[in-house]
Amino acid sequence: MKDKFPLVVGLGATGSSLIEYLSNFHEEIFLIEDWESNPNLEGIYQKESQININPLLDEDMCEMISKVYPSPGVSKDHEIFNFATKNKIPISSDIQEFLENNNCFKILVTGTNGKTSTCLMIKRLFESFFPELYVAALGNIGEPVLKYIDQNLDVSIIEVSSFQLDLLNETEFEIGLLLNIEEDHIDRHGTFENYKEAKQKVLKNSHFNISFNEDNFYNKNFKNYRHLNEPKDFFESSIFMDWPLHDKQNLKASIQVLKVFLNNFKSNDYKEEDLYANIRKTFKDFTRPPHRYEFVSSFTGIDFINDSKSTNLDSMLMAVRSVHHNKQKGEIYLICGGDSKGQDFIKTDLSELKNVKNIFIYGKDKKIIFNSVQKYSTCESVIDLETAFINTLSMAKKGDTVLFSPACSSLDMFKDYQERGNRFKSLVKDL
Repeated sequence: MKDKFPLVVGLGATGSSLIEYLSNFHEEIFLIEDWESNPNLEGIYQKESQININPLLDEDMCEMISKVYPSPGVSKDHEIFNFATKNKIPISSDIQEFLENNNCFKILVTGTNGKTSTCLMIKRLFESFFPELYVAALGNIGEPVLKYIDQNLDVSIIEVSSFQLDLLNETEFEIGLLLNIEEDHIDRHGTFENYKEAKQKVLKNSHFNISFNEDNFYNKNFKNYRHLNEPKDFFESSIFMDWPLHDKQNLKASIQVLKVFLNNFKSNDYKEEDLYANIRKTFKDFTRPPHRYEFVSSFTGIDFINDSKSTNLDSMLMAVRSVHHNKQKGEIYLICGGDSKGQDFIKTDLSELKNVKNIFIYGKDKKIIFNSVQKYSTCESVIDLETAFINTLSMAKKGDTVLFSPACSSLDMFKDYQERGNRFKSLVKDL
């Protein structure tokens, strides 16, 4: 029988980790990389395995491929998907390989917003309650899962995007957490229904489902984390006083994960009040991740908040709601804009923006955004982030808040949301 070899598509962080992993089992690997000057290609030629780059996808090739491993950033319009489907070649992923080949306890976390923050909260809880366990947060949070596949993990907390879930086959794991679903990535998925279907796969294959609503789609062991009965004064603690509302929801989801683990996989000898007392201690020195409703500084009595991780309308609206709830005094000045990724501004309830004094909009889709939000607040369309910042400063006064929450992708003007957020922070620090 003719030997068959894997085909990796895309050589970003995920593709590189796939090449590294698959090289342990295959003398030959095929790679499709459309970016000819990708710096990661330099390391490919140093592999012991033979890496064949950009092979011709013809009849002979389909007889040589065992599996196709697309990176999550590869568009579904890429010819490889049609090629694989037509020739009945299995499609897999790095997440799939990890689920099948590492025996740790697996928690998969997804949602339109809050994934990274929640993964870090779950990790902090597990490390606090179970110091004897080796716990890691991985996946879309930063480190590709295959870097951990040979490690003796006890618990893995895996952040997964809709793109990664799209590639996931029927493989079971212990806990699936669906934080929320709001309109996002329509440019990739085509319709909101397709996007929701991808997100819900985190519940389809998990033994225990935790979600934000009452829809127990797959008749599994099910919990709605929003019904968590925490003590009434729990979030009144000074520890959580300045947290945005959405991070309090993320913490509730994280606690629900902990309780499912305690009740079903560990002996639970915690009294309820002791449990929450320990959780308060656990988060006393917790630092929330940057660019997610991040307080930058106060200048002449004006607070500046960097929420550059906001890449969709829902996250921006939650940020506005949190400022309004936490401050209650002073005006809100909002800076937003970028690539809207096909979001439907017309169907979205934007009434929260009535709490915003002025909105400054820049970027690729500023006209679309302007036309959609102008009936809720005074708006100004500007050329770039710097101009928006300068114009905001000319209006804001002591007691006000400047909120940078773009509601859009950064890729029209920045490398990523981190670069965008750092640019905003540098503008504040230069004051």
